[in-house]
Amino acid sequence: MTRFDHAAKWLRLGVILTAVSSVAAAGAEATWRVLGHDRVIPPIAKLRPPAQEPEALPDLAPALALAPFGAAEVAVADAQTAAIPQTLILLGVIVRDDPTRSLALLRSDTTEGNYRIGDEVVPGTMLTSISQNHVTVLTKDTESRLYFAGADLVADGPQVPTGAERLLALMTSGQGSSISEQVDAAARAQPVTTQDYIDMWRDRIIANPAEVLDTIGLVPGEKGYTIAEKHDVGVNRAGLRAGDIVTSVNGESVGNVDQDRELYDVIAASGLARIEVERNGRTIVMSFPLQ
Repeated sequence: MTRFDHAAKWLRLGVILTAVSSVAAAGAEATWRVLGHDRVIPPIAKLRPPAQEPEALPDLAPALALAPFGAAEVAVADAQTAAIPQTLILLGVIVRDDPTRSLALLRSDTTEGNYRIGDEVVPGTMLTSISQNHVTVLTKDTESRLYFAGADLVADGPQVPTGAERLLALMTSGQGSSISEQVDAAARAQPVTTQDYIDMWRDRIIANPAEVLDTIGLVPGEKGYTIAEKHDVGVNRAGLRAGDIVTSVNGESVGNVDQDRELYDVIAASGLARIEVERNGRTIVMSFPLQ
């Protein structure tokens, strides 16, 4: 067997793992946005509540009209702080035509997860809207906006990332335990095309396929690949949860590593990964472009 044939054999498994772990939307119409740090993951964003009117000052016009000590400007209170009980970081959004199906990936001091409009993200704080470059949350009677870094410089319109961009965050998973380490790893690797990302996985799988499965958090079985309790954060960013079972990729049943290698060329050539996930007895379909 030539070196090329050997690499292709392992590459089949690579695309399966990539597809299972990196899907960014449950439907072609979904739009995934992750901004900042070379498109891997945004830094901590500031909370910006809607502008509030300053409290009315006493009417001192009659006295000031005399200006016995000279004129002075009246200070206006700065209202650019929000009463959020915990630090919230906006990591990503999935915006759909139906707002009730949109998702926001948020991290607090203690948790990280996907939330829909109306969900309580931290005690006392509810998610009220999801937009392309920000979300709004309601704490008591105060509604605040949570932005991506630099979102005020980006037009709030449909900007669909490429399949390569949507896969970038997970492509560097396992190269560092922290977000900053993952960002540094991505900068060092500097993949450009989708093929670059697939090649990256190929090298890792050839070196140690079992370690790749363990790093991502996939457990092969008769029904498919089960998302383990301990899994890479990229799995959450893809919208998957612990206990989810990936039952098929592009209509082909998966779960047997040796047999799944044969699917690689078919999936790579199709340019689209379509994944069926079983969650609590329901089937969810997720897809993303590979080109």
